[in-house]
Amino acid sequence: MKNNRVKQILVIISLFICSFITNTIYANQLRHNQLLEFALSAQNLTTDLKFSTNAYYKTKTNQLGINWYEPFTHYFHGGLEAGYLEVSQIENTLPSAQYTSGEYAGLLLRFIPLVTDKLTLRLNLNYRYSQTRGNSTDQETQFAWNSALFNTELEYQLTNHVGVLVAAEFHNLNGEQRDSGTVSKITEFTESEQQSTRLGLNFTSSRNGIIGIEKITGFRNGTRLYFLRKF
Repeated sequence: MKNNRVKQILVIISLFICSFITNTIYANQLRHNQLLEFALSAQNLTTDLKFSTNAYYKTKTNQLGINWYEPFTHYFHGGLEAGYLEVSQIENTLPSAQYTSGEYAGLLLRFIPLVTDKLTLRLNLNYRYSQTRGNSTDQETQFAWNSALFNTELEYQLTNHVGVLVAAEFHNLNGEQRDSGTVSKITEFTESEQQSTRLGLNFTSSRNGIIGIEKITGFRNGTRLYFLRKF
């Protein structure tokens, strides 16, 4: 009986030590940004694009996508993104260009020069290629554009479950509207301005799951909702 009790105590102590070591390793990984990150996001955005014909078209975009980050070091992460786009430009003179849909894919780079229990500073550099297509009775339009985005994010953890994020963005976009059919031409376009800001809240649903919402203003105007999990 005594030996069994000793064995039970040893098992309990062993489980406690293993649990402590696991939680310590996880906390260290989380604190030093050493976890794989996967996110699903939905965005509704409005932008003004400037065309080489001196026309300005208000462009509305609905976007659903995923992104993935791999930690290479404590302060440098790299990743990929891909998703689906629906774009409307109701002011465009061609019916085939007014409603288009397609895909995007991109490369993500993240630098983290500062991380504490309360405050995190991130510098992000993203490159994306996007393409959408639309058709009318006798016309086809394809939009294709490259965009580079640099942003600085400052996140403050109010509580264990609520954080506030403030970000400043610089955006560079260059693309083409390629028309074929009754009208065949290529028209270049770019952004009407290059700066945006983001203000967001994120809620930690578990020790490695986050739900966030952001308000975006500037070159891009709209909202972003995302679900993020770290592994």
